[in-house]
Amino acid sequence: MKRTPFATIIVLVTATLAAPAFARDDGPRFAQDRLDALVAQHKEASRHIAQGPVQDKQAQSKTQSRGAS
Repeated sequence: MKRTPFATIIVLVTATLAAPAFARDDGPRFAQDRLDALVAQHKEASRHIAQGPVQDKQAQSKTQSRGAS
């Protein structure tokens, strides 16, 4: 398969411009910030999950008490 010179140039330019995006090195500070964000997100999700059944029971009891009136 014969490539045209124009297509070859486009491929080379695209590869050259895309390489820095994939070779990103933000260092240990970025990694620590990302880890802190994930830990905080996990803590919030765990708290939400732990409170979920209690809130559901309260909502059900309120709905049932309204229906009985």
